[in-house]
Amino acid sequence: MPIYAFTGSLTRSMPQYGAANGEGISRLSFDDQAGRLDAIDLVGGVDDTAWLVTDAARGRLYSTCEITGTQQSAIAAYAVEPAGLRLLNRQPTLGNEACHASLSSDGKFLLVANYNGANPEGWPDAALSVFPIAGDGSLGAAVASVRHTGSGPNAARQTTAHAHCVVSAPSGDIVYVADLGIDRLVAYRLGADGSLRREPARDFSLPPGLGPRHLVFSSDGRAIFMVSELIPTVVSLAVDPATGALTQRDNFAIPSLDGGIVQPAGIVLSADGRHLFVGLRVCNDILALRIDASGKLTQTGRWPSGGATPRDLAFSPSGRHLVVANQDSDRLTVFAVDHAAGTLSEPLQHFDVGTPMSVKLAAF
Repeated sequence: MPIYAFTGSLTRSMPQYGAANGEGISRLSFDDQAGRLDAIDLVGGVDDTAWLVTDAARGRLYSTCEITGTQQSAIAAYAVEPAGLRLLNRQPTLGNEACHASLSSDGKFLLVANYNGANPEGWPDAALSVFPIAGDGSLGAAVASVRHTGSGPNAARQTTAHAHCVVSAPSGDIVYVADLGIDRLVAYRLGADGSLRREPARDFSLPPGLGPRHLVFSSDGRAIFMVSELIPTVVSLAVDPATGALTQRDNFAIPSLDGGIVQPAGIVLSADGRHLFVGLRVCNDILALRIDASGKLTQTGRWPSGGATPRDLAFSPSGRHLVVANQDSDRLTVFAVDHAAGTLSEPLQHFDVGTPMSVKLAAF
């Protein structure tokens, strides 16, 4: 079964991102023995792909994107075929700057978070939208959407709500949205029909100005790990198995090594649940943290990311390698992972690709 790496890129210069040198969605082969990427093909005409989702079991790929002349982002569905990626359809996301998406735990729905950074008055502004997935992998129109309101103390970044990530619990019907603008993890119950119902007892309020960005669940659903962007921090949370309530177990304040800016982006959890790896933009590092049985976080290492602005990172299916999307140096960088020690090797490969925003690896 071949292992593919997919990279979505920025194709236009946009104020919130800067320069753009991308061409669309690249499909690469990945050799998990050697830790090597090789080009296969490219789908052009896909504007500003900020996030990718793979569904290897059904041979599908989903991509956030922008469509010129519209007032909202879109989500696109592709069939992954030997001849290339075949567009199935697109649906509007009911909001702007779609920045994250994920499958529901039962695989029946695609959930999309819209950042809504600078919406003109009257434009669609759903924070979260739910799309049913048809038998052929195409997406139906959104069956539910919700808005977030509020603000935070950071006058430059928190004047309104900004949903930045949506993740389903590994089992059950609860989904969490990390909202950077209101410093809150917002919980919903996802109905069998795709409906959304607020579950405020499962919410978690974070310190003002922290700016939660991305979440990752432990495989058993009993822990959540969150990285914040505005005050660089990794937070370890326990999930009560009876009530779903969240309690903080630990937090790790990410230091600046030279007095400069640290701006976290992606976070991934090793398959054994023992180590976290976090991309740090501006300072251009990858941080590794060990998780002990109590949820305490301890740094095991910090290494240059292999380029500039490590926006996203992903494990290979075996977990033996980590691939980092270095957005502003137009490259993917491959590292070997020592899971026993929670450390990274020196870079094994730098692969050139224009403005990589998202990288996903899966065996199709």
